[in-house]
Amino acid sequence: MGNEESAELHCKAQTLMKKKLLFISLLIFSHSFGQAKKGKTNTKKVPRAVEIKEIPYEERISTIKDDSYGDSSIAVESAPTIQEEDSNTIYNSAGIEVKPEFPGGNDKFVTFFSKNFQYSDEMKEAELKGRIFISFIVEQDGSITNIKIIRGLGFGTDVEALRIIKRMPKWNPGEQNGKKVRCSYTVPITIYATK
Repeated sequence: MGNEESAELHCKAQTLMKKKLLFISLLIFSHSFGQAKKGKTNTKKVPRAVEIKEIPYEERISTIKDDSYGDSSIAVESAPTIQEEDSNTIYNSAGIEVKPEFPGGNDKFVTFFSKNFQYSDEMKEAELKGRIFISFIVEQDGSITNIKIIRGLGFGTDVEALRIIKRMPKWNPGEQNGKKVRCSYTVPITIYATK
């Protein structure tokens, strides 16, 4: 027998051993799994559900014990009391119940803006196209404050957009929990100047 034949036989023997070991492992696993199905179950008692009640603020951290088992307990830290919302809180328009709205809706806003936006000769000559992003706060009474250009296009478009936003009528304010609230709002405005 040569070295090549010996190496080949050795390789086949190793493969056969691996297959037998895998078969024996699967056999043991399936046998032990089958025993659990036949009714050999864990005889330990399963603890019953315990009702957890809020603990007063003065006792922030305490332990609740279940008397039936004696050794089971749960450490609970109760939440602090909810404070009244400040009237100066500014909400994000994306996360409130009733979003602020231009009187008449978004279509009326687009009409108002396009009617009042005056394209300068410089804008028309450059055939300016793009978007301006403006953010502002809609106050509880619907007035607009804290106007900022987030992204502008230049050529005087920012100044013109600010002029129009300042001239807008009062909006319908946002609402949260049935109360009118201050709300931040961001508006994308598309500019399309042609000669």
